[in-house]
Amino acid sequence: FTLIGLYVGVIPIFLGIFWLPALRTLGKQWMTFLMAVTIGLLLFLGIDTLVEAFDQAADVPSTFQGIGLIGIGIVATYLLLDMIGNLKSSESTEESRRLNIAWRIALGIGIHNLGEGLAIGAAYNVGEISLGTFLVVGFIIQNITEGLGIISPILRDRPNIKQLALLGLLGGGPAIIGAWIGGYT
Repeated sequence: FTLIGLYVGVIPIFLGIFWLPALRTLGKQWMTFLMAVTIGLLLFLGIDTLVEAFDQAADVPSTFQGIGLIGIGIVATYLLLDMIGNLKSSESTEESRRLNIAWRIALGIGIHNLGEGLAIGAAYNVGEISLGTFLVVGFIIQNITEGLGIISPILRDRPNIKQLALLGLLGGGPAIIGAWIGGYT
């Protein structure tokens, strides 16, 4: 499970971070295009997830109020993201504020990758080897783009290797923990 988490979370995040020098050479139009494609993909995934959640809520016993659970999840997620986004930082320079944003993105991606590790570990735990393999391959491809998301705020800056390594570990490392929890529970 450690190797699976490494393959799914840490290595692809670092592969995305390695694009830092190439992204610095892109013009504003190309960065706008890449961000627009990313936003479109996220909107599609968000709507698809909501539709799936409503389908699943119909199968939940009425005691648990499936629609209510969806509402609680949406509100709790918004409040958590708002709380993290409103944390006051004492950084005064523009460069330190951009690095702070990169840390927050890495934290959000790390929490997201914890769930990916849980799904993979649980799939292998219940004997769904083909599903687990499908999830591993899909998450590897998808996590490369997450490395790009982590470094996008600091494209203008010159972060050192230690900062980039820690950002990559924060973003990808929780996939290992998730795989352990999902696989051994």
